[in-house]
Amino acid sequence: MSDQDRESPPPPAQPEEESRLERSLRYGHRTGLYVSLALGIAAAVLLILLIARNTRQVKVDYVFGSTQARLIWLVISSAIIGLVLGIVTSFLIRRRTRWRRAA
Repeated sequence: MSDQDRESPPPPAQPEEESRLERSLRYGHRTGLYVSLALGIAAAVLLILLIARNTRQVKVDYVFGSTQARLIWLVISSAIIGLVLGIVTSFLIRRRTRWRRAA
């Protein structure tokens, strides 16, 4: 056998033309990233404004007493408590309403 009789490598494949759907999915992902970035920046700006505007001291009354606290800490702690209670409630509802498997 000579070198010419051996198999030669296949010719390079022609790249397939990208379909309109594939192209829109590719660019759509990029657009989604830019939208997420813009929303993140807007949320950061709003958070900075919230902190800057709510620095005064307020009186907080409890059942057995009262105290002074900065308004921003009350807003942030209320948001965190609401987030945690929302997650717990969602978990409990999903757990109680999911399908039971037949035994």
